[in-house]
Amino acid sequence: MALTTYVQFRRQAEELVREVGFDQPPVNQYKLAERLNIEIVEMTLPSWFFGVLINLKGDFYITLNKGMPEHRKNFTIAHEIAHHQLHGTELAYMKNCKRDFFHREADVFAAELCMPTFILIKEARKWCNDYKWLAKEFSVSETAMVRKLQELGILRNSGYECRS
Repeated sequence: MALTTYVQFRRQAEELVREVGFDQPPVNQYKLAERLNIEIVEMTLPSWFFGVLINLKGDFYITLNKGMPEHRKNFTIAHEIAHHQLHGTELAYMKNCKRDFFHREADVFAAELCMPTFILIKEARKWCNDYKWLAKEFSVSETAMVRKLQELGILRNSGYECRS
């Protein structure tokens, strides 16, 4: 089995975004799921439950907590799409799963699905790295946006500054 890095996960996510034809924010995760033949079912669920990918006789479904804010739904759908793309039959969504790294991999892939680097860099320049504005544009939390901008070296850990 080949060792796959986070860089490769990000590339796979970017390829998927480009393949579907997104080139500006936000990347519509509902459309992305539809393109992959994954049906999204929103339900009233306990607040601790975000979502889950289910394989039912070869048909895939994402069960999503409809009470969550839109940015949380967006990331949760992307996270479950990541499980679909990365882990296939090795789905790791059970609470007692000992494969926590599956969720970290899915988070890396999901962050790239929600905030594709090739789109984010262009938008960050246009909006002078305003993470609050960018978070709204990409339909993600401010925390997720700050992390992504820091990861790209666009935003420093110590605070906001305008760098292009």
